[in-house]
Amino acid sequence: MTELIHHFQYLIAWIVYLLAGLGCTFIGWKLSGFIRHSGWRDLARGIMVVLIFTPWYTDASHLFLAPASFILLMDLLLEGAKGGLQGGLALLFSLFTMLVGLTLRLVFWQGRKSP
Repeated sequence: MTELIHHFQYLIAWIVYLLAGLGCTFIGWKLSGFIRHSGWRDLARGIMVVLIFTPWYTDASHLFLAPASFILLMDLLLEGAKGGLQGGLALLFSLFTMLVGLTLRLVFWQGRKSP
């Protein structure tokens, strides 16, 4: 019964985090609207989304997830620079994937604009 309560609390925590993340993303989307160059604006928005929504495992048992940015901060604070930096690897891969997506979108977008 206690395990069921913990899983329910875990689910509620993720729902609250995702709703807060959506709110922060909406505000960040509106605030980044002043950036005139679409490439820089999309890059800023992509970095914001990656930092907010990339999950990673909290422990070796791989039962629970947490935002990778929090995992990275906790690794740096508690274990120092020589720590595992597991969250950092997840963020790096997500940022790389976001950059590839933005590049492909730019290539195909400009391909449609030219005659």
